[in-house]
Amino acid sequence: MMIFCGFIVDLSSIFSWLSWIQWLSAFRYASNMLIINEFSEITFCPWNQTDFCLVTGTSVLKQKKIPYETSWNVWQNIFALAMITIGFLLLAFVQLIRMKKTK
Repeated sequence: MMIFCGFIVDLSSIFSWLSWIQWLSAFRYASNMLIINEFSEITFCPWNQTDFCLVTGTSVLKQKKIPYETSWNVWQNIFALAMITIGFLLLAFVQLIRMKKTK
């Protein structure tokens, strides 16, 4: 799942029949949330305090194709992580119910 978060492989270069896995990757939602938190409204200027800034945080977010404009973009990542967690907990609960009980 870590391959489909966007760090190792560019998501646009993945085969179309395999690209649906990116929507199941918890690493993708967590990394998007952290990247939005880190790079929104920040500028990277040289150390000598000039007014010439090379890179802005919004350009980094646009380059990685991460939506960041509204606060919902952060909350949708949190919501997706919560749904993935609940889904895995439900699967674990069902598996615990199915297990044989030994005395």
